[in-house]
Amino acid sequence: MSNDRFVDSMTSLERLTAFAQGQPYDRIPFNTMMGDHSAQVIGAKVSDIHHSAIKLAEAQIAAYKTYKLDFVGVSPGHTGVAEALGSKLEFPEYSTPFVKEFALDDITNLKNLEIPDPRKNGRFPLFLEALEILIERVGNEAPVGVLIGGPFSTAYSLRGAENLLKDVYNNPEFLHELLDFCVESTIPFIQEVAKLGVGVGIVDPVSSGSLISREVFRTFSLPYLKKLIGEINKVSTPPVLHICGRTRKIIGDLADTGAGLLSLDNSVDLEEAKQEIGHKITLLGNIRPAETMYLGTTEMVEQNVRECLRKGYNSPRGYILAMGCELPIKTPPANVHALSAAVRKYGQYPYRPELFAN
Repeated sequence: MSNDRFVDSMTSLERLTAFAQGQPYDRIPFNTMMGDHSAQVIGAKVSDIHHSAIKLAEAQIAAYKTYKLDFVGVSPGHTGVAEALGSKLEFPEYSTPFVKEFALDDITNLKNLEIPDPRKNGRFPLFLEALEILIERVGNEAPVGVLIGGPFSTAYSLRGAENLLKDVYNNPEFLHELLDFCVESTIPFIQEVAKLGVGVGIVDPVSSGSLISREVFRTFSLPYLKKLIGEINKVSTPPVLHICGRTRKIIGDLADTGAGLLSLDNSVDLEEAKQEIGHKITLLGNIRPAETMYLGTTEMVEQNVRECLRKGYNSPRGYILAMGCELPIKTPPANVHALSAAVRKYGQYPYRPELFAN
């Protein structure tokens, strides 16, 4: 069979199951980190899918089928827990939601916050309903997952950037208390998700080395990431962990959090990560979302896929081709189709390095 005519011989669920068990599979799994681009697939506004469980699920299913993906899922993201605790979000029609009013602008208000009920507070019920729809519609053929914010990013969504950074130096005891509360506020949602049997991932953009120092990360973020991951591991499979931006200086710490998979931003060199931590943890990464997917050509997409395969395919604990961060909402559909096609052209298993060599 020629490379250009390769046809999947496994479902996405069969492929990921074989991958996880160390068994042969037909081609490399890939994760587009689809996010809000899925609204474009069904011709909806981004704001529409954030207020309807049905539309949110339909958008994910349409993207999965249109682009022949390997994963479907939903994401409360780093604002989800904070929203359930009282932070108010803005929902632009064609952009990602953001916090417009922080629930904890005064540190004395922490004592008034209560751990949210995942079936009642914020949009947690919407995300749980969307997961149930995904499981019913495609759960027998594709892995279903949910992404939730890490503790430090949840604290940001409660306090705001300026207050949070001031807390690091002026209110460290309060910040530790807040971060522990963020973990405790996330656990009930994780437990509810686990009842559905779906995978869990953590997104923690505010823990990025592009925003905070290694010392701040190790003091304030890492202990609570470990605690949250430990709680996830009690009820589900070890999660995927994604921290945006530069994580080179903390990559060893990330590999030791207890996560099962580490998703790398495209600012991290995949070859270096493989050499340093590939023996500890499965790696995902790291197609360039902006330069390649949003601004690039289909030829650039194909070349970027070859580059990532060349660097990651032989990582000791396994490698999944993925975006370096969430797919930009207005990514040209032709580039997503090109990504899907390139995965099948070059990522056939057992791998043939000559296909993606320089």
